[in-house]
Amino acid sequence: MNGRTNPYGHRMIALIWNPWPPVRARITRVWLLIGLLAIGAGALATAAEPLHPQGKRDIYERVLTRPGAMVAATPGAPGQELIKALSRLYVFARQDSAGQEWLQVGTGIQDQSILGWLPAAQTVPWKQQLTLAFTNQGAGREPMLFLRDWDDLRAILDSSGPGPAAQALRTTVAQGQPDPRVLAVEPANFIDFSKQFYLLPILDFTEYRAITGDKIRALKVASVTLPDPAAASAGTPPPAAPPRNTAAAPLAGTDYRAAVLFVIDSTVSMGPYIAKTKAAIARFYKQIQQAGLGDRVAFGLVAFRAASQDPAKTQDLEFVARTYVNPAQVQGGQDFLTRVRDLDEARISTDHFDEDAYAGLKTALDTPDWKQRFAERHLILITDAGALDGTQRDPTTGQPVQSTTGFNANQIRGIAAEAGTSIAVLHLLTPEARRQNDTERAAAQYQTLSDNALNQQSAYFPIPDGSVAAFGRAIDVYAGRLIENLARATGSPEPKAAPHSSGKTATRPAAAAATPDDDQAARIRAIVDSLGHAARLAYLGQVQGTRAPEVFQAWISDKDFADPSITAVDVRVLLTKDQLSDLQQVLKGIVEAAESDLNADDSSRGFFDRLASVAAKFSVDPAAGGIQKATQLADLGLLGEYLQGLPYKSDVLTLTQDTWTRWGTMRQVEFIDQLKKKIRRYSVYYADQGRWVDLAQRAAVDPAEQVYPIPLTDLP
Repeated sequence: MNGRTNPYGHRMIALIWNPWPPVRARITRVWLLIGLLAIGAGALATAAEPLHPQGKRDIYERVLTRPGAMVAATPGAPGQELIKALSRLYVFARQDSAGQEWLQVGTGIQDQSILGWLPAAQTVPWKQQLTLAFTNQGAGREPMLFLRDWDDLRAILDSSGPGPAAQALRTTVAQGQPDPRVLAVEPANFIDFSKQFYLLPILDFTEYRAITGDKIRALKVASVTLPDPAAASAGTPPPAAPPRNTAAAPLAGTDYRAAVLFVIDSTVSMGPYIAKTKAAIARFYKQIQQAGLGDRVAFGLVAFRAASQDPAKTQDLEFVARTYVNPAQVQGGQDFLTRVRDLDEARISTDHFDEDAYAGLKTALDTPDWKQRFAERHLILITDAGALDGTQRDPTTGQPVQSTTGFNANQIRGIAAEAGTSIAVLHLLTPEARRQNDTERAAAQYQTLSDNALNQQSAYFPIPDGSVAAFGRAIDVYAGRLIENLARATGSPEPKAAPHSSGKTATRPAAAAATPDDDQAARIRAIVDSLGHAARLAYLGQVQGTRAPEVFQAWISDKDFADPSITAVDVRVLLTKDQLSDLQQVLKGIVEAAESDLNADDSSRGFFDRLASVAAKFSVDPAAGGIQKATQLADLGLLGEYLQGLPYKSDVLTLTQDTWTRWGTMRQVEFIDQLKKKIRRYSVYYADQGRWVDLAQRAAVDPAEQVYPIPLTDLP
């Protein structure tokens, strides 16, 4: 997919087309959203609001248009206006004309938005508001096959080797030999969903266990793109996918740049590590100059501590998070050292052993201009302590101690993933951290935090005993490998390797057994290779065009055929601003009721009783009765029909009175805290003006009808 908007309106995915005429003649185009298909609705006159699907009260019926849809003034009349493909429209009425069903459609829920009438055959019902986004192939997976029907996909899954079977089909198509089973192949380059929104709706799905025993979800999807007329007339064959796990994809002649932003704990005891980091970066800049990469690689630094309950102490600590060096502004090694000259460990201790690492990471992710300047962005967290996230309690007050961001590891990881930025963690397992019983809990936090979406691998690197020397070697390997890869990719001279940055060790005979330090270095190099490869695929996806197929529907697997542990697609839920706001308000009501329950004498039943007042406001049908007898939150109708209809397990909707009571106070507090963090995340989405999408595709955009692609994991 390139950066253009095709004549059909939305940005579309450019896939490798398999030109098999009998299939191509039958393929069509489709999509989905919240509205469910109304069954058996009769002919109606113009209504004041759109139709509701059968049995629903909060959901309106919606459709997506097929390519070539023409709106007419009356049912059966000639079309007068071409509607862009995949435009989301509301259905206000149905009527038959000459044996053909027609729909009266509008761009919004007010009757003033009505456009006219469309043949139902030119539309597709949008049953759920789900769309897919491809994961980066830098994770080590092969391009997805779009197969003609479910039987073709099942045949691969039931083969003795799904990976080789799928690869044989890819090879056949790449050689220009049509195969009736394959409609298209996923583009080799990565399309950044956060920058180039595209629709890949789920029309149907089925859970299936392959002959290998692996459980996958088979997805029927739809896509629409336009072929490249020039390429088609010239008979240009589709491009072949590059070899996977390439350490350095060719980038010569491009403006590709990389940056490493260190996020370092600057509290008491961190002085030696701060000094080691400064010295290492000075060496890296010398390598950069040797390789002629002065304008392609940059380093930055953010320091963090933690706020105190004592305002005077907070002032003495100087900051919670501070940017010392913005990689988009630094002018080389000497400039870097000048900017960090005053950085040292804090003069006084913070209130707790754990620090506000998430404040440091969020500050780094929000660094001005670096996202625009650098295509490859690495955050390296350096700390000997766990991260404040509300799971720790102040020993004096007994209250949870939160990060100033209000986020946890999963949410910071999600923010980084949306920004296309990787996170690595150098966790210093110091004797003091062990004395504080902090290492295991902190390790779990940081393994989650560093599980990068770019390559679906964890970049968590523990430093045994907090060894300053081992820490220095890990930094050298990480940054050195990044510089080496970029030099190769851009055709620059090979830099002189920093100590321990290559795979060889001068002080140990080649036949000697590998040490844990060597094993860690090898893993760091592999992670840097895969993260860099993924970033380059994303960059090439922006700067290179890919020949596109025509309209089609097909079946895909949600997992890689060769390695089902690798996910091929992420699910996004498209919510309007009103829906997102309602969801936030519902969760606030749940939180308030839950917190009241914790402080009440009748806590065994109080939570669900207090939710009755929330249900009265947000229930699908408050007059239907039964609210007081509800045994789980789903019975209360709190989250609306659009959330209840999604095919995933909701922690909130499946929560029962008995489960809530059995949890006890600690688990209840944790549940409440997780909901609070989701509420804060929704505020971030709401304010992100650049990613709201107009699905109606009209010149006069109704802001209320725009939608935001919420990751499925962020729903309650």
